[in-house]
This record gives sequence, C-alpha cells and structure tokens, in this order.
Amino acid sequence: MTTTSYQNPIVRGMYPDPSIVRVDDTFYLVNSTFEYYPGIALSKSKDLLNWEKLPSITRNHAQADLRQAKSNEGIFAVCIRYHEGYFYVITTNFAEWKNFIIRGKLSPDKESVIWENNRIEVEFPGIDPDLYFEGDKTYIQFTGYLENDQKAIRQIEIDITTGQTLRQAEILSYGSGGRDVEGPHIIKQGDYYYLLLAEGGTGLGHMITMFRSKNLWGPYDEAAPNNPLFTNRDRAEQALQNIGHADLFQDQLGNWWLTCLGTRPATVGFVQYTNIGRETLLYPVDWSGEWPLINNGIPTDTVNMTNFPEHAQTLSPQKFTDFVDTFETSELNPEWLSLRDSLANRITIKNNALSLTGSSEKLETLGVPSFLAVRQTEHAEIFQVDISTESHPNNGAFGLAIMINNDHYATLTLEKTQNNKFSIYKHIKVLDLEVNEKIGELSDLPQTLSITNTKDSKIFKATSNNQEISFAINAMHFSNEAIAALNTGDVQGIYVTGDAVMTITKASRKKIK
Repeated sequence: MTTTSYQNPIVRGMYPDPSIVRVDDTFYLVNSTFEYYPGIALSKSKDLLNWEKLPSITRNHAQADLRQAKSNEGIFAVCIRYHEGYFYVITTNFAEWKNFIIRGKLSPDKESVIWENNRIEVEFPGIDPDLYFEGDKTYIQFTGYLENDQKAIRQIEIDITTGQTLRQAEILSYGSGGRDVEGPHIIKQGDYYYLLLAEGGTGLGHMITMFRSKNLWGPYDEAAPNNPLFTNRDRAEQALQNIGHADLFQDQLGNWWLTCLGTRPATVGFVQYTNIGRETLLYPVDWSGEWPLINNGIPTDTVNMTNFPEHAQTLSPQKFTDFVDTFETSELNPEWLSLRDSLANRITIKNNALSLTGSSEKLETLGVPSFLAVRQTEHAEIFQVDISTESHPNNGAFGLAIMINNDHYATLTLEKTQNNKFSIYKHIKVLDLEVNEKIGELSDLPQTLSITNTKDSKIFKATSNNQEISFAINAMHFSNEAIAALNTGDVQGIYVTGDAVMTITKASRKKIK
C-alpha cells in the first residue's frame, strides 16, 4: 500500500536538533535532551514514520555529567554518523563545556546499539559539531565563536581514535548574513561539498541555508540560488514554525530526505503559545539538479507524497499511539526522563508497579529532585497515573508536576493529616511569583492523579471515590512565550519530596480526540 501523505512532526514532543543515519534497512535518529537524563535520545525506524524509542545514549558521568546543568543547558545539538562498522555520536555538554564523541556498535541481534562507557573529548572553541568521514580522515565542522562575538562555521581535522586535532580550525563560511549561523553538516554530492546550515536564531526567524565548494576546506562562497533553502519565517499562516537545524540523508533506494526541527504553536486569542517544544520533522528532497529542492519549497504539516512516488516506497502507514506504561518489565521505559542524573537508587519496579522515593531536592534547586516525567506531545492530552495503596506520604508529599524550567512549574501534591486524611496542595512558580496553598482535603488516598493539557490551560485533578479536587493554570506561563527557553518544552510526571514513597500501577499520556 502506497503512502500518499503523512503528518509532521514524525516524532512529537521535545525532540529537537534531529540527526539521522541509515544502517542497512534501519534508520537511527538522535535528539538533544539538554538538562534531562539520560542524555541524547535515540530512536530507530524501518520506514521513517514510525519510530521506536531506544534507551538514551549517555547513562553515566564518564559519558556526560549533567549534575551541574542549568535549565536549558546540558546536551546540545547532536549529530550521528556511521563509519566502518561503528556509530559515532558527537555533541556538546554545556554543563561541562566539553565537546565529545561516543562510539557504539550494533548488538549481535542488531536490535539495539551498545555504546562505549567512555567518551572521546575533542578540543575546539564552539558548538553544534558535525562529523564528516572521507577515506581514512575525520573532520569536524562546528559553530565557532570569533573574537568580535561573531559566529562562523569552522572546521578541524582530528584523529577519531583519540580526538587529537591534526589540522587547526579554519573558517568555512559566515553564512548568508542571518544571525547565529550554526548547525553545520557536510554532504558530498558529485564534484561538490555541500554545507548545510541553520541561520536566524532558533525562533521565528529560523531558516535552512546551503553553500557549496569543490574543496572540502572551502571557501564555501557559492550559495544556493534560492537561499534560504527552507523556512517559514514569512509564512505565519503555516501550522509549523521555527524551521531549522536540518540534516540530509539517503534511504536504501538512494532517495534524499531532510530532517529538521520545528514547532507547532497553538493560537490563543492573538497570541501563539509553544508549550510542546521543538519537534522532529521529515521532508522528501528532490536532488536531481545541482541544488536540493525540499518538499516543493514549503515546510508543511501535511506532506503530500504524490510527487515523490519513489520516496513513498520507503514509507509505511503512519501510526500515532498513546503512551501507556503498566511496568511489566524491570527496565524503565525509554520515554521517562529525570533531571540531571539517574533516579535508579530511588526507583523500584516490581509486581507491575513503580515506586519512587522522595528527596530533599526541589524542582527549583537545580539538583536532582525525585521527578520522573514524560514529554508533553499534543496541545490537547491527558497525563494520568493510577495510585497504589502502597503509597505513603509519611512526613513528605507526593503528586504530579509540570515544568518547562526550574522557575516555571506547577505541582499538585498531597500530604497526610493527623486524622489520617489527605490534604491537597497547589504550588505554582512563575519567576519570583509563587502560590503555595491548601485547596482541599480527601478522606481517602486518591485513585488517580491527572493533568489535562489544552492549548490555553493545564488542569490538575485528584480523584478519590466520589471526591474530586482540581485547579487550573494558564498554559502561557509554561510556554516559550513566557520565557526565553526555546531549547525545551513542557514535561509532566510524578514528583515526590521528603521521605514519601509514591507507587503507581499505570501511567498514560493520551491525546484528546
């Protein structure tokens, strides 16, 4: 059955800075994760539309130490490549100000990737690194900072086994004149080296540009005649915005594709809110001429494949499934996130239930609070957990939280009273404004806790038998329009403080139809 169209984003929620590589008939996607642990999201697909989440890549401090990561810092722009039997992932950890490479190899059954526990550090003054292999040589392109605060795309040659620089940084391009030239990738096509770039900042001015040269070291002074190659900066009517940070790759039939990031703002009155964050998009590419033409030039949310019949052969019918976790295995589902470090010593999974023990760390402290979360993936969705009677507030509290950074968050928590009832509290923090108040009392432990996300509000609810206590908050306070937090999006999950223990038997995130 031929797929005649599909919907963007192909990976929904906070999955920015996509990079894709193909090994045989399987595609591998990596995304930036910033202050969230584990670092570097990894997914795989046979058909480019339906992606299986694999365990994230950086899972110990030797690979990437995120414990000092501030909000919207940590793991930045990630690039994945495959060379002579190995995966290579290169990225920047802002918490350490280190650029590094992690190497991996397919497992014997080819179902997963086994990543090495140590990293190869590379010294260069910049971010957004790209790996390019040619023959037995390895090159890194990156966004370099110059003395006058100007940015330029620079390149070094390295020893891939040690990270040692073999040829010092040289400037390849200043871009087309848009601010914040970044996100470089080199693609060899015919006699030319093509330099794919992002410009314009990561907001509404974001765009994709391209230059080429017959020399790997440039100068890349021949610009694509239709630069910017791909953008919605002048198309406010389009459902997708902030189009940028792209990567080009080929499928097994030789067809070219482009993956990039974009946002799905929700219109509320005369304002657009971006709560979901930057997501992964996919477009077919016609590279029959000297320069690539991406999806007929316009980043659309519905991609019509009727003009790309050869590309369509790679695709399968697209399926969007709700997230449901009933804790049937001892391994934590890859969709779960924590802040800055592992919660393994506070989590127990057994008998189809997950227990999370509290800590003294709070969401605002830039530490490692007992907060286990998943990404918000739709404007209208419900996140819900079923509470086990094994839960015990003790002298602490537990409940749900949603946040975009450490000073924009909201929680619903419960504490036990002296008469064995349960007090329900709401806590809202928006910069230096805080609300912390008791909003009700339940006779029994709630059966469910939930957050209902809509385009303009977030509704917290505790339900016990015939009792229900709820409160609503404005979604704008947890969007990129309220703060300059364009890197991340909203995450929601369970939150435990003090010596409380929260046990859940089911967690789900379901789109509201």
